[in-house]
Amino acid sequence: MNKFDTNINFPEEGLTVSCEVEDLGNSKFKLLEHPIFATQAKYGDVILASFESKEKLKFQKVIEASDYEVLDYVFSKEISESEKFNELLNSLTEKGVFWQQDFGGVFCFFVKPDQAKETKQLVLSTCT
Repeated sequence: MNKFDTNINFPEEGLTVSCEVEDLGNSKFKLLEHPIFATQAKYGDVILASFESKEKLKFQKVIEASDYEVLDYVFSKEISESEKFNELLNSLTEKGVFWQQDFGGVFCFFVKPDQAKETKQLVLSTCT
């Protein structure tokens, strides 16, 4: 498994983002992080992409969509740095939920469809 950080150009969106990927061979890459602000792909998707340069991929299409649902929230510094919130993140990680923090207070949670309702409830009850 060849995992690495790279920039991914999404030409149709006019967006380039940094993201960890796993090279699966034959121009296929699995997204190991969520390309923030991208609407064409998400965490867990397998994409078809070509190298634009040594440090940049050009997105072509999703060839295997993950079944994760994305729950995204913006939290204050007070909440995102609290012990209670940290305990929530640890608990969700133990339940197999992948989460990503960007720009300090932007949190994306990637859940299987059967985890969505419970995860929403846990997040909202912890943060309100």
